[in-house]
Amino acid sequence: MKQDLESLLDSARQAARLGAEKIREIYEQYLLGGNIGIREKGRDNPITAADMAANQIITKMLKSMFPDHAILTEEEPDSWDKTGSEWVWMIDPLDGTSDFIKANGEFVTMVGLTHSGKPTIGVVVEPATGLELYACKGLGAYKNWLSQEQTSSRVKIPDTTDSKHLRLAVSRSHRDPRVDKFIQLLKVQDVILSGSVGRKVAMVISGQVDIYVHPSGGTNLWDTCACEAIVSEAGGVLLSGTGEKISYLRSSRDIENPYGLLVCPKQLLDKVIWASRKVWGLM
Repeated sequence: MKQDLESLLDSARQAARLGAEKIREIYEQYLLGGNIGIREKGRDNPITAADMAANQIITKMLKSMFPDHAILTEEEPDSWDKTGSEWVWMIDPLDGTSDFIKANGEFVTMVGLTHSGKPTIGVVVEPATGLELYACKGLGAYKNWLSQEQTSSRVKIPDTTDSKHLRLAVSRSHRDPRVDKFIQLLKVQDVILSGSVGRKVAMVISGQVDIYVHPSGGTNLWDTCACEAIVSEAGGVLLSGTGEKISYLRSSRDIENPYGLLVCPKQLLDKVIWASRKVWGLM
């Protein structure tokens, strides 16, 4: 099984890299004035040519390599009933589309894989910088820079958090008013804004922030699958915004995380769950 998982991880990394490379190519053209074909999928939910191009590259590769696996991807609504299979790829080809459009570099490509409903493999690549985070269940979490091959290093979420000087990552584009109550409850000292779920998770893992919360709806399974696999192997915790485990085995088309999510080191978990449940009016 270990060898099988390592092979699956290699495939996930290859797919995520290829998708991210395409996004970077389009992004560089965009910075020079190129057209990225912006349109709206729904309210405050834009999509670009980069989303679609990366999605096509990633899904085509994974379908050809693993024809028996299910694929759940943000850009293909017809795939949103695929959580019940043994192996399910959960893909967000461009997480942070609004930030891609703003040209601030804060967006990532995410490829995750569940086995029997449990996040098992996760890859997050930041096209603008070449940062790659990846993990496989039981094999650890790693950080790499795509411009520096063969330099992967093991990553662990710092366990020396100063609880009197907490740093919080929150969404730049989708900040919910509940965040302010969370800040008050935990007496957060520093608030850092960033685009992309995957990017804010990377900030927790690297020690740039202590906590990341998204206390509202709007995230989906493809936003948390890869991230949960990486956070878990890095020694942290990713849960729903009310402190429960996120279920990846759902009824057809049930893909939203209605209470959002939280990410933190294990030593802060009790405090973070307490504050999150207070924010949601559950205590």
